[in-house]
Amino acid sequence: MNRLAPLARLLAPTVAAAATLATLAAAPASAAPAERDHRAADAPVERDHRSGDAQPETTVSAQPRRYRRRPGPKLMAPLRIDIGAQGANTTHGYLPGVELKLGIHWASLSPTPTDFDVGVGVFGAVLAGPKDDAMPDADNDVLYGGAYLEVGQTLSHGSFWRTWASGRGEYLGSSAFGVEQSGFGVAGRLSAELYASGVGIEPRGVFLGTYAIGVYAEVAGRGLGDDVSALQVSGGLTFRTPLVFGR
Repeated sequence: MNRLAPLARLLAPTVAAAATLATLAAAPASAAPAERDHRAADAPVERDHRSGDAQPETTVSAQPRRYRRRPGPKLMAPLRIDIGAQGANTTHGYLPGVELKLGIHWASLSPTPTDFDVGVGVFGAVLAGPKDDAMPDADNDVLYGGAYLEVGQTLSHGSFWRTWASGRGEYLGSSAFGVEQSGFGVAGRLSAELYASGVGIEPRGVFLGTYAIGVYAEVAGRGLGDDVSALQVSGGLTFRTPLVFGR
């Protein structure tokens, strides 16, 4: 505190001057209220004779009303997005985790209901391992990610709902307990979704495709290393977005 006292004394006049300027800037009208009142008092009769009671309305209407544009995305791809829980058995026990998949799919782009889907995309997952107090720097997690190609067919459908069966092939890289490798994987998937599709074209933009929300469950086989089971199970929420292009 003794080291800061000289600095505080040096800055005190500057702070006081800045506060004074801020006060003057914050209330400029207080410096000239009388002058404005005199000017306004000299010409009330003229203004009343020329425009009468309409003067206040004229002043308000002189400022045009502005409208904000409707919020929303200006550009959106025809995507399918999966967010779910993932898990696998390992030599360290069962590891829970989360997964994310993001891809461009035909069923998201189609403006009419379709029974067939094909898509390409990327995916990734993190499985959190147990903490070891004896080895705090040890890598006890399992991480993997890569690219996929998926083909699907509807099992049943209605006017606003449908169920899917899909198969997926993957190319991925993984890191399991500090050991890195790359390989391939396959997955089978069942999903059900509520959807709405259509097309809209107007001067401000284009809407083409399908909105959807649903649930999914998957069983996958992936080579993640000798310490991780080749079988993984996951499930979660799935979403579709259409193609949107606006300006």
